[in-house]
Amino acid sequence: MSGGKACSCPEAAKPVDCRRWRVVDYKCNYSKFNGSRYTPSDYSAVTCKACGAWWRTKAAYVDQLPGG
Repeated sequence: MSGGKACSCPEAAKPVDCRRWRVVDYKCNYSKFNGSRYTPSDYSAVTCKACGAWWRTKAAYVDQLPGG
């Protein structure tokens, strides 16, 4: 994991395809250091719709989550 505070609510204990987690930015970022432009990355931004947690990760489970 890299950045943010990962979800620690009951959603984290559910199977990946049942979690209320959503991919916000898939394998990219929009850093102020690059003028907020799209930049490919190994990391994806994920958010939990239940508790509001937000984090960046390069874990494979992001491929199983819905986007946006």
